Amino acid sequence: SKNGRRHDKRLLDKVDIIRHIPPEVTIWADTGFQGIDKQHPNTQIPKKGTRKRPLSPEQKQENKIISGIRITVEHAIAGIKRLGCMTQILRNRRPFIDDTFLLLSAGLWNHEFRTNKKTLYF
Repeated sequence: SKNGRRHDKRLLDKVDIIRHIPPEVTIWADTGFQGIDKQHPNTQIPKKGTRKRPLSPEQKQENKIISGIRITVEHAIAGIKRLGCMTQILRNRRPFIDDTFLLLSAGLWNHEFRTNKKTLYF
């Protein structure tokens, strides 16, 4: 977990996790990860339109599919952040305590997710 001032793609490049993802696994990324498709062959990123080159109806439909899958991930992140320790500044200096809080938050979110019987949309 890092603060929001750091760019997602730069953090991804720093940990070099892309080379550990097998080519048959699809990466569903948002537009903050432009250039990741050059590192991984099986990447889905929404297309961007411009004023001179607007998106075609097929590209718009593809963007809707990608955003439909990404919204599930965004909802999970929001659910994890419901526990205040993931949004507050952590001043504890114990090693790996931030990872422990992340695992705790994810576990509580998964528990609530399963007990409320919410359905996934993909």
